[in-house]
Amino acid sequence: MNMRKATGAAILSVMMTALAASQEARRQEGHSSSPDPFHLALILKAGREYSRRLGRAALDFVCLEEVTDKIDLSRDGPHDLVKQGVEYTGGANSELSAPGSFRFDRRPKSAKGTNVYIFDYQFIRQAGEVKETRKLLKKNGKNAEADDPIPRTAVFQYADILMAPVQILDEKFRDFYRYRLLREDVIEGVKCWVVEITPAFPLVESYLGGVLWLKQEDYSILKIEWDPATYGGYDKILLRARALEAEPRVVSVTEFGVEKNGIRFPSRDFTQEAYLGKDGKLFVRSETQVVYRDYRFFTVETETELKK
Repeated sequence: MNMRKATGAAILSVMMTALAASQEARRQEGHSSSPDPFHLALILKAGREYSRRLGRAALDFVCLEEVTDKIDLSRDGPHDLVKQGVEYTGGANSELSAPGSFRFDRRPKSAKGTNVYIFDYQFIRQAGEVKETRKLLKKNGKNAEADDPIPRTAVFQYADILMAPVQILDEKFRDFYRYRLLREDVIEGVKCWVVEITPAFPLVESYLGGVLWLKQEDYSILKIEWDPATYGGYDKILLRARALEAEPRVVSVTEFGVEKNGIRFPSRDFTQEAYLGKDGKLFVRSETQVVYRDYRFFTVETETELKK
């Protein structure tokens, strides 16, 4: 006889009920803003259930990927890492690569400008196998030729945007992080929990940190503000800041503003490398923004019926 096991949605429903009860109890006790390890544990458990469903989902979709890439090397000098022949591809290792990773290119000092690329992007995941393809449609407003190569962005490389929540909430990595519930927040009318994630071993570059916004309704991830200091090679940013006699101001944000069948898809990824001078002026050396739009979904399946 076949017996249906509890689905991920049912498990999540139980977690959400427990979270609601915990939240109400905290309010009645007058501790709604104080840290509560039990409440945080419930939030993380629900978030991990969402990341588990995302990690196992069968997905097939296409969208337009618009990349705006800016570079200004006008302040690079002989002291700069580029002039020393140093090249670094940042982010984590092959298992956990970072959205908006750092890469220092060997480019002439005069390199300055903006490029805009539009790609036709396809993502297919079936039986755990992932296939990504990009076709260049336009470069700086002009139609691309069929044999045009895929251009690389100048400084920041983006990868694994869709699966970013899995990378930092996967159950098998829980011992490598420290978690802190910061506050409640509202994004475009949607109530969220804001959770800070810090690598437990800061000298290990494989684990990224940041701040997560989890939707209270279903504990999907709405936004991640990455901590660039946890990217591999951030020490080179510090060296450049010292040479410029400035403080680094690096921002890296991923937004998941598109939803389909309970799964959230990226809408924007933004990384900016800037330096704050002693005069209080901000110098933006490089900036990469990726906007995802015009999604077309063919498969978004998140529940598999298990039988015995």
